[in-house]
Amino acid sequence: MDGHTRPEPPPEAVLIKKALKRNRISGREAARRAGISDARWRQIVSGYQTVSGSHIPVRAPDETLARMAHVAGVTADELGQAGREAAAEALEELAGPPAPAGATDAYASDPHLAAITALLESLSPEARNEVLRRVGHMSPVRGEQEQDEQRRHIG
Repeated sequence: MDGHTRPEPPPEAVLIKKALKRNRISGREAARRAGISDARWRQIVSGYQTVSGSHIPVRAPDETLARMAHVAGVTADELGQAGREAAAEALEELAGPPAPAGATDAYASDPHLAAITALLESLSPEARNEVLRRVGHMSPVRGEQEQDEQRRHIG
């Protein structure tokens, strides 16, 4: 390659572009959600950056690619099939462990949880992580029965 020819986008970039189109998410919005600049997003999905008039190939770091795939709706399996196994593993970690069977059934239609989830998804990864860190430091809410028992022991 002579530097004047644009490199082809890598397979993972093609997956992300298709997923954005399918999910009707703009590149600018996806970049914001992934916590990277719009310019860097474009470099990664095009597969190159322009430096002094030359087209230099770009390969996203695994963690960055995982965040991009997450907001675009690309699965870890798809990333792995595109040859980015380490990014696929990072995406699985980002998505977190699956919930135990039946754990979310009781709250599936709770509008408060749906609103909180939507709000969290709209935050940058850094802001989302900070909110989740703060929530993780909160004391668990006790059930009414535990509270009643505690009152009886105190009073």
